Amino acid sequence: MSFQRSLLVCCDLRSYGSADDLLQRELQELLVRSLDRAGEAAGLDRSAWRRQAKGDEEWAVLPAETPEGDVVDRYVRALDAELAATNRYRVPEAKLRMRMAIHFGTTVEGANGYPGQDAVLVSRLLNSEPAHAALEQSPNSDLVVVLSDSLFTSLVAARYTTLRPEDFRRVDVQVKTFRGHGWMWLPSGDVHSLVLDAAPGAEPGAESAADPVSPVVDSPSTVNQHAVASGSSTVIQAARDAYVTNQKADVIQHFDRNDQRGSHFGPSYRRDTDERA
Repeated sequence: MSFQRSLLVCCDLRSYGSADDLLQRELQELLVRSLDRAGEAAGLDRSAWRRQAKGDEEWAVLPAETPEGDVVDRYVRALDAELAATNRYRVPEAKLRMRMAIHFGTTVEGANGYPGQDAVLVSRLLNSEPAHAALEQSPNSDLVVVLSDSLFTSLVAARYTTLRPEDFRRVDVQVKTFRGHGWMWLPSGDVHSLVLDAAPGAEPGAESAADPVSPVVDSPSTVNQHAVASGSSTVIQAARDAYVTNQKADVIQHFDRNDQRGSHFGPSYRRDTDERA
């Protein structure tokens, strides 16, 4: 039995199954090329990695002496750059976009792969709903990375890389019987802008029914808001329509712009004459 502790790195392509045979073949070639070029750019010898090829997925155990920081930092950054270059002129349906999971743990060679809880953990991080949702909600990002909690804490949070801990987001991972969490990062996006609080079983990116949807979406710089107010009444909510507790207003004022610092009022009308005041 060969036992060691090392980095486990696995990746999987998005929308591979919906591609036809010719595109699948091309995506496989691009996948291997991108991983190899990223490894070379990061100064890593990928020929020494023990890799399991699965078509649109690669599952790899790295040599024990491989510097963790070089993989999590330099290799990931190089891969993100390589994917961006590969996809620059490709149509959306043919882009090479992937999820990646990285964990440091125990590996033991088995009769058909690597058995053990650490091998299960990295696979669950890779196939987690948050990782899928990240690519769905970030069409301009080609790579999403999920680190295990132990790897993030000992490497990124401890400042042993150039990565900023605040660029990561803690995500809950529930796949089959596995329950845990990881730390997700979008090298070319904002992981904190993602909607990940969907109810169990909901589609990735779906909003929870318990959470109200903001009525302002992609609003322009000037927002016409209508509020009913009288005297010294104070508007307590500003959205598309804002109301105050006093509904007996004799003046209706139309808001041209409104933000947290104050309001700029447009023309006002009186109820009794329906004329400009």
